[in-house]
Amino acid sequence: MQKRIVQAKRSYITRNVDLSVAATLEQGKPRSGDLILARVDRVRHHTRLENTFGRREHLYPGDEIIVAVADRYATGQFHAQVPDQLGACHLVAAGGIAAEVIQRNAGVKGATEITAIGLLCDSTGNPLNLSQFAPLDKLEVTPVTLQQLPTLLVMGSDMNSGKTTLACAAANGLRQAGYRISVTKLTGTGAGPDYWRMLDAGADRVVDFLDAGYPSTVGMKPAQLISILQQFKTDALQQGADILIVEVADGVLQPENRALLESTRFISEISAALVAADGAIAATMTAQTVLHAGIRVLGIGGLISRSPLSCDEARVSLGLPILELKDFHQNNTRDYILGCLFGADKYVATHSC
Repeated sequence: MQKRIVQAKRSYITRNVDLSVAATLEQGKPRSGDLILARVDRVRHHTRLENTFGRREHLYPGDEIIVAVADRYATGQFHAQVPDQLGACHLVAAGGIAAEVIQRNAGVKGATEITAIGLLCDSTGNPLNLSQFAPLDKLEVTPVTLQQLPTLLVMGSDMNSGKTTLACAAANGLRQAGYRISVTKLTGTGAGPDYWRMLDAGADRVVDFLDAGYPSTVGMKPAQLISILQQFKTDALQQGADILIVEVADGVLQPENRALLESTRFISEISAALVAADGAIAATMTAQTVLHAGIRVLGIGGLISRSPLSCDEARVSLGLPILELKDFHQNNTRDYILGCLFGADKYVATHSC
């Protein structure tokens, strides 16, 4: 069994998992987060599988892979759900998510076809689940106020609107200003590119929902997501972070994101927001939605910053600054953001010391 596991391609989603406890391969109904051994049957949309070190390994028919079962919601790719049984299903995310595709974006190929061979189980025959390998579960969560840890939300108009680029630009700029930054991803599907990119941006700490034991946050209620956010905050404070940046995946109309913006508990956990959008209308609609929820929007960024005309339209429509990546390295932009996060009086007093 261990020889078969060692020879299989191990996906990013298993980065916290101790696979040495896998003893048997069993049949049964998979649950979200269960680890499975699967065989690649036909390589289609996802031609590579990201490993635990961030490298994307090419896939070939007949490869055996270790992935996790979970739902996926991605407007630009697939809507997929946990299959009712093992057997034929799909690889729906390069990070290592197996599911059954319900819908796909017409602009992408069909999902890579795989066969779920069996559930990885421990010596007692119990399936291994990502929830057993959650480093953040060891934390004793304590209330963290916004005064202790200013929290900056990054919300986007849609998938691929530039959210991670904006979050990383903010992290890099504020880190260079001398602040310790923890960057997190609260919602989405487990995937490495955002994680590695946040580290590359200079974040002092990066954690995501995978560290809380979840391969995906599709279908989660606000209370569950707020619980994860509070784990992030406790972790950030213990790591000595001055500021927490929280990116949420997909767009402002995604069901879980909409529910979060309707939650007064979630709103109370956020100091302010940056909005990423791919155009002026998207920026206006997203910013107004976030403002209506009760969160202050500090500026607009993301793909829109590539188009000067779209920036002009959004600037006139919203009266908010458009933040290009270079702006986060300018003192006036940093002063503006830090003053909003810490409170102008406190920031000026600290900064002038």
